[in-house]
Amino acid sequence: MPSSDEEPTTNPKPKHPPRSSSTTTKFFEEVLNGPNQRCLENFRMDKVVFYKLCDILETKGLLRDTNRIKIEEQLAIFLFIIGHNLRIRGVQELFHYSGETISRHFNNVLNAVMSISKEYFQPPGEDVASLIAEDDRFFPYFKVGF
Repeated sequence: MPSSDEEPTTNPKPKHPPRSSSTTTKFFEEVLNGPNQRCLENFRMDKVVFYKLCDILETKGLLRDTNRIKIEEQLAIFLFIIGHNLRIRGVQELFHYSGETISRHFNNVLNAVMSISKEYFQPPGEDVASLIAEDDRFFPYFKVGF
């Protein structure tokens, strides 16, 4: 039996490879540093609007940078999930975080966005576009309340 001072004879592989900051945020940084179209495709939001929303959430004290994840990356994770209808598991590999970390930040951003929703989001109007109102295939789904 080896003593506690001795090295084990076999070195088991670590469960998770070490994380370097350059690979952790590579996708996120590439999108935000790339053309605006890439931001629209991945986060479903223009870069200017993305940064403005980050600023609002930070200024109101609803989100803050953590030791590992900046507000911009937290919002990017949230927008990527809702914009592509993905599950947490599908986003883990892309952003290089655990499911628990992705889930926690998703919920933090969701709560922050919900808290500013009445101030910044306008509910849909009651007008139904004529294209929908005049088409029997679509209008039954919009009839409620009319």
